[in-house]
Amino acid sequence: MLKTNVDALVMQKVKGEVIHPQLWIEQGYATTWDGRPKLTVGIGGIILNVKVGDTVFGWYADCLNAGVAVTTLDTARSEALNTLSCIGNKVRVLTGDAKGAEGVIVGKTYFFAGHSYRLIVYFPEGDLPKLAIDDKMEVEAWGVGLTIQGFEDVQVRSLSPKLLEAMDVKVQNDRLMVPVVMEVPGKMMGVGVGGARSWDIQTCSPELTEQLGLKRLRFGDLVAVKDVNSDWGNTVYEGGIIIGVVSHGPSEIGGHGIGLAVILSSKKRRIEPVVDKKANVAYYLGLRKDLSW
Repeated sequence: MLKTNVDALVMQKVKGEVIHPQLWIEQGYATTWDGRPKLTVGIGGIILNVKVGDTVFGWYADCLNAGVAVTTLDTARSEALNTLSCIGNKVRVLTGDAKGAEGVIVGKTYFFAGHSYRLIVYFPEGDLPKLAIDDKMEVEAWGVGLTIQGFEDVQVRSLSPKLLEAMDVKVQNDRLMVPVVMEVPGKMMGVGVGGARSWDIQTCSPELTEQLGLKRLRFGDLVAVKDVNSDWGNTVYEGGIIIGVVSHGPSEIGGHGIGLAVILSSKKRRIEPVVDKKANVAYYLGLRKDLSW
């Protein structure tokens, strides 16, 4: 078992609300990488029929959130909500017909067109129909400052101690052996380079999408990306590596694609990805017992 500083971490409550669905632009339609108009369905809101663990491809959507998108319109609180909340944290509904229902954060992303952070929250099937836009949510935020003993040079981001423990990361040859569904070359990364927010694996090349097997990905999958780094901003970095959680679906808008929320980053070759088809947030947290892993 990994040794961490978990006993030193602060647990606190932060609040947000269910965000209304958004479109790229006021006119509704965006232009795809190959010049077609497309209505960008699936950004924000309450998605009733797509959940963490489902395939990211095959939906009429763009940057689809699989679950309930939570943010806040207050800029200062939005920054705190996004920074302090971690994947695997518990969420409780404070208002409306679903008051008292509990969910869990399964992804984090940033909508560049709308300039807003979003937490992606999973709720059990019976609670989803009761939820409404603007319902208030309370997050038990826990995980900021998490470090792994002996690997203090590995940046841990947006990762709850509960999820890290469930991932069963091993240590071998002075490296963290981290389970992932697949590895992706850094040349595929699009939106997010040069920033400090989420990355996108570009899906604007049908040939590369097929060649790399990206259509196998599910919402919540852990993915390794090599020759990039997210220690202090998203950069191209030879020998670097990040581990990210698939937090939104593919896109046909130029430079955009499958959204990754970074949970681990190293530029010193301290992370070794180990391919495991079960490396998914839903599997680790026991959220989708209906799926065959």
